[in-house]
Amino acid sequence: MALRSVGSTFASLASKRFSSAAAAASAAPAGEIGVLDFLKSVGKGVDVHAEKIAKEVGGFQELLVTRTRALKKLGISCKQRKLILRYTQKCREGVWKPKVATTTAPKQ
Repeated sequence: MALRSVGSTFASLASKRFSSAAAAASAAPAGEIGVLDFLKSVGKGVDVHAEKIAKEVGGFQELLVTRTRALKKLGISCKQRKLILRYTQKCREGVWKPKVATTTAPKQ
């Protein structure tokens, strides 16, 4: 009897977690964030790969669902792949948001 209640509690917690993760993925900033902005926010020099990632993978939303094999084919080192994938996961979960580069006109 106790196992049945634990199983149902686990199932309800799991469904809450997955539904909140899906909601966070859809709530991720879409239009104003680019691949370059995302990689600059990650830091550690991964922004040097922005051009080839944008060319091969696509936009920011496609980067959020990219797997390590695609990044490996682009010639990105293991350490940098892990860093990019760690931050894409955080962004999908809604734990972390990349900074948006603001462009301002120079004062004259």
